[in-house]
Amino acid sequence: MLSPLGVGGWLLSRGKVEAGLILLLVGSLDLFLMRVLIWPLRYEANPEALIVHAGLIHFRIPYARIQRITRHHPWRHFSLRAIGFSLSLRHALRIEYGWAHRPNWLIIAPEDPEAFLEVVARYAPMLQRTGPCELTRKKENGHEAASILRAR
Repeated sequence: MLSPLGVGGWLLSRGKVEAGLILLLVGSLDLFLMRVLIWPLRYEANPEALIVHAGLIHFRIPYARIQRITRHHPWRHFSLRAIGFSLSLRHALRIEYGWAHRPNWLIIAPEDPEAFLEVVARYAPMLQRTGPCELTRKKENGHEAASILRAR
């Protein structure tokens, strides 16, 4: 992100004005878009939904749509989308939500994943702890609760 700015400045100092200005423009645009679209990253669990704030982008995921939250393994589930909304993949969580016919997922990296999951579990009683850094939708009468919700 900063390399076009640095190289552009270096080219300007060497007298290569056109190439330097182009790289400065590209670097500035890249920095602006990152700042507007992604920063600051913030995750919020309220009584109705999980909300992800990433700059001007906001995701609202109702708890009724969450199927599973697990630790994200970057080598098992690689995606550029994962890098965008969780700049630290070391403690990242993968949120799987939606219905069987249209599943979605999002990768987030809260500062304290265990505390984050505790808050989500408190607000979403349909999700149960099934392991470290893992919440899964409870099964009702041998069927996933999601299928019961979808049928309503």
